[in-house]
Amino acid sequence: MTFQQLITPFPWASYSKKVQARIDHPKGIGFFTEEEASLRDLRFVEGVSGSCEEGNEIHLYFFVDKDDGIIVDVKYQLFGQSALVAGLESAVELLIGKNYDQAKRITLELLDKHLRDKAEIAAFPKEMHPHLNLVLTAIEKGALQCTDLPLSLNYVAPPMPLDIGEV
Repeated sequence: MTFQQLITPFPWASYSKKVQARIDHPKGIGFFTEEEASLRDLRFVEGVSGSCEEGNEIHLYFFVDKDDGIIVDVKYQLFGQSALVAGLESAVELLIGKNYDQAKRITLELLDKHLRDKAEIAAFPKEMHPHLNLVLTAIEKGALQCTDLPLSLNYVAPPMPLDIGEV
């Protein structure tokens, strides 16, 4: 181990206070079953991303209203980086109450901005972005399972940005 490695701060120090709080006190950990969804007359959706062999695996469970595509509840299970806990907590907070089309539009920038302490300082270090992309992949896979559901009649999809840019 080099001297530079010894004096380099642990990545935890580069997380925002909101990220640290989500890691310390997660609320969305858990899972749903097909039977629970059936009892509540909701669609059960599971978005899986990553693998244990690669070091990070996410299972994102949605309950979706069959009448209007609104995500009613979200839980997750994961194996991997602690930053994923905060990323998934952010996703849970952003997803509940949105429809599946809006869920597909969640970006890395939105996950990060949701957990920033100060608007100009990123909540996650750039080294965590590949891990957080697993969250977006799980959301996308879950949302794609709902495309047969109708959306609310008054929902108009916003245009997709041409250039998402850097976080």
